[in-house]
Amino acid sequence: MTSGPGRGGTATRQAWLGLRPETLLALVGIMALLLPLSLLSQPADSESRGGFLARMRAARGLSQANLGEIDPTGETMRFATLGLKNVAVALLWDRANHYKKVEDWANLSATLEQLTKLQPNFYSVWDFQAHNLSYNISVEFDDYRDRYAWVIKGIEFLRQGIGLNRFEPRLLGRMGWFLGHKIGKSDEKQEFRKLFVADDDFHERDDPQRTLPERDNWLVARGKYRQAQQLADSGVPLKTTALIFHSEPMMTAINHARALEEDGVFGSAGRRAWELAGEEMRRFATREIPTSWNVPIRLGLKEAEQARAKRLAEEIEKLVPGGFAKLEAERRAALSPEQRVALDVPALDRDETQLQLAMEAESALEVTWKDVARSAPAEVRDRAWELALEETEARETAEIIDRYRDIVNFDFWRATCEAEVTEPALRARELTWKADREFAAARLTAARKAYEEAFQAWREVFDGSQILREDRLTADDIAEIVGRYRKVLEQLDEPFPSPFVLDDILALAGPGE
Repeated sequence: MTSGPGRGGTATRQAWLGLRPETLLALVGIMALLLPLSLLSQPADSESRGGFLARMRAARGLSQANLGEIDPTGETMRFATLGLKNVAVALLWDRANHYKKVEDWANLSATLEQLTKLQPNFYSVWDFQAHNLSYNISVEFDDYRDRYAWVIKGIEFLRQGIGLNRFEPRLLGRMGWFLGHKIGKSDEKQEFRKLFVADDDFHERDDPQRTLPERDNWLVARGKYRQAQQLADSGVPLKTTALIFHSEPMMTAINHARALEEDGVFGSAGRRAWELAGEEMRRFATREIPTSWNVPIRLGLKEAEQARAKRLAEEIEKLVPGGFAKLEAERRAALSPEQRVALDVPALDRDETQLQLAMEAESALEVTWKDVARSAPAEVRDRAWELALEETEARETAEIIDRYRDIVNFDFWRATCEAEVTEPALRARELTWKADREFAAARLTAARKAYEEAFQAWREVFDGSQILREDRLTADDIAEIVGRYRKVLEQLDEPFPSPFVLDDILALAGPGE
């Protein structure tokens, strides 16, 4: 009688023999692949460098240990998904969007917490959740102390993300933004700034060596931006707009100086704050910024590039005297009668046909130094062409710099940093602050006197800076101050002076001011 095991073995052999050949081949192939797959994917441990993939991750710095701290909970959750992490992540993001839409902040927070475990190196998870904590949930509370506590929770959440992503400068930048703008620009900024200075727990975690004056939220924010810059300068890819990113330390220092003025801090402390802003402005002006033209620029070199272009043009003019003017005359003579008429019509009065003719004429009249070099005598043509290429490079570089300056309002902020550190500006700010306090306390005569002294100081500031004198936003700020002065005069039953010391600034601010 055949034994049980024997019968089982026979059945197994029969089952194998009953398989189709292609099925047998597939199973054999799967078993043959198990060994190389295990060798490839073997994880590293304390005694082994692991398989090929583990060694590759280590060599390229792609393991979690390379990217940042290891979160055991997150590692366990990712392992438990059994290769379906991406599916789980997609479902959680869908759920997070739903909770955000219905303003279910508790469930949104819990869902995003799960996402951070599954995607610890995904920037948007940390940014999204931090914004949720500091901006969305904080406003649900009535007491400003509770709101401040939730703002700090968002900031601490970013700190957790920074620990897990040591090569992500954007997270440090976001921490700087929250510290600066959420604490220093919100409706409760006065209360928040005081709470932040007194927040021993936060500063103990962030920097135990920080002195009391250094606890200003804008200064701490500037420190985070500087750390982010250092990280980016070390070669870490910067996955954001470099121009805006590198402007933040300067803007944070400017906001620090202005916040001190709003707090009534003037004198040497106010001057030092604006000196710090000027220092950051100079750092920004000399920093190399990548551009979409693949030509790195330094914002402070626009004037130097313009001067270089002018010098090179003068050298070409010496080689080909009158060459530029000659080409201009020839091209003007070649215009059609209709084009000449269109050019003579003021731009605002041209009809559609004249606009097109004028555009064609202006294009035809455009002369470059390359054109001059092409028409130069043979004996100087090569040298003229070399100079023309350099002139074009210098001029185009200056134009690129100018475009990038406009994006960050560079000229205005540089003029501001240069002006605000001067004695007239410091005096104007302090007198304006004093006048506003006198007005609020209904001490009208003292307020009028302080306002009028402030306007004299502002006159000195504007006489020393054409950029500030012609800036519309600055004019609007002055118009607001003048508006409060008008109210003082109305209550004193006194006329508004005419002429007024800042009439040109008010005219720039527009009618009704």
